[in-house]
Amino acid sequence: MNKWLQVSFVILTFALSGQAYTDDSKVSLPDDSIYHLDSEWVTQDEQTINIQSLSGKQQMVSLIYTHCMHTCPTIVATMQNIEKKLPQDVLDNTEFVLVSLTPASDTAKVLKDFAEKRKLNQDRWTLLTGDPQDIRSLAMALNIRYKKSDDNEVAHSNVFTLLDEQGRIVFQEVGDINKVDETVARIVSQ
Repeated sequence: MNKWLQVSFVILTFALSGQAYTDDSKVSLPDDSIYHLDSEWVTQDEQTINIQSLSGKQQMVSLIYTHCMHTCPTIVATMQNIEKKLPQDVLDNTEFVLVSLTPASDTAKVLKDFAEKRKLNQDRWTLLTGDPQDIRSLAMALNIRYKKSDDNEVAHSNVFTLLDEQGRIVFQEVGDINKVDETVARIVSQ
């Protein structure tokens, strides 16, 4: 048998045996990990990242938009207060992610300006914008509901989600400044 046929035969046999090549990072993810979405995002620093790059630390995630005047500022303030109250050992394993619900207007530059105005520690906070379909898929995976209106406003769930190191939902909480201590206790007890 010539070399080409031998290689083809080996590949076909391997594929038929159900052991075809797969990406090792996906194989090690639990079935309920949001990192299976395998989506590409742009950060506030104009870097393109895959959502899987968030694995390894627990992530506190919320979907917001920067020109929101209602619930989004409360969500972000709540997350900032949680960040301030977490014990250092827990904080070292925790990052914060804000995903824009209005990617057409929330460019990387707009996200960067927002992070600077809000004094977000950019070593710990990642702001993401992306494709509307990826945003919808992420929202669905996190059970976040939202609906855009014609004036570029968005009615959306007022929650943030804590993900474990492998992208599984640990819990969700309403973005309420009065629940900071309760939420910190929940995070610490994990």
